[in-house]
Amino acid sequence: MLPELSEIKKMRKKLGLTQAELAKLANVSQSLIAKIESGKIVPNYAKTKRIFDTLESLGKAEQRKAADMMSRRVMSVKENDSIIKAAKLMEKHAFSQLPVIKNGKSVGVVTEHAIIESMQAGLDLKSARVKEIMEESLPVVAPNTSFSTLACLLEHEQALLVAKKGKIVGIITKSDLLKAVV
Repeated sequence: MLPELSEIKKMRKKLGLTQAELAKLANVSQSLIAKIESGKIVPNYAKTKRIFDTLESLGKAEQRKAADMMSRRVMSVKENDSIIKAAKLMEKHAFSQLPVIKNGKSVGVVTEHAIIESMQAGLDLKSARVKEIMEESLPVVAPNTSFSTLACLLEHEQALLVAKKGKIVGIITKSDLLKAVV
């Protein structure tokens, strides 16, 4: 049995979602969400169930922490590694970025975008080193960082590193968040 339709707005607000965000995730229109919340329409069972299922899965995801979602195998490169090595590693594992690690600490990130820009700028990739094109380090979060905080950070970042007692123990990307929701 489904909850009352009036619960949709409460659940949505509790999760910090806009009507448009919920609509997109539930694969319904934003206007449908607005009409349900204002009491102007009673949707069919299938759409109502889809909305509640989405809210429930998001609620479960919200309870999850970085340690629950992170990939524990962190592939990385060093500053003096060749760009070709980094590109091959990225291609082999289907990564769009790799952290640059020095003495167990993140000192930067090398991205597909940076490699492509370097090629276009005429940089000799065979002799160039990661340190020549690396960007600022990825943000580092604690293992107990909440889903909502991770989601906010990943709106502006490509990935997040997870550290425990100063040691990198995992990485989280946008796809990891999607897996947590689904």
